Amino acid sequence: MKEFSTAIRDAVEDPEAPMEFKIDGQVVKAYRPTDGQIAMLMAALGRHTTESTKIAGVIDFFVYTLDDDSYNYVVNRLLSRDDQLQLEQIQEVIEWMIEEWSGRPTQPSSASTRSQTSGGRKSSRTTSRSTSSELVPVDS
Repeated sequence: MKEFSTAIRDAVEDPEAPMEFKIDGQVVKAYRPTDGQIAMLMAALGRHTTESTKIAGVIDFFVYTLDDDSYNYVVNRLLSRDDQLQLEQIQEVIEWMIEEWSGRPTQPSSASTRSQTSGGRKSSRTTSRSTSSELVPVDS
């Protein structure tokens, strides 16, 4: 529908401006993917591809949306034997970027009613997630 396309375009103030976020204090810049980049990602994620091809396709998609300095920073960290940057952190960034590009809200609006909290115990124990890399969006 036309409204869907318009809503996505309107969700981003300047689609040509890079999105900025931090990985361990380093500012990283990513640009909205081109149609060709999205097509390559879809091809890499096809049902006739192996798991390793899918992972490589997602990493390629991610790093090719970055500006040159950010590309070098992320690729060097991923290729370093001693670096602690993990695919889990890259996945978090990609999910956040896709939410931003699609205009999907990540926080409830102030007018929304909050969900009612459960009074019962949880069925499974909560575990804290330990990561070595901190990913922080940069406020414009």
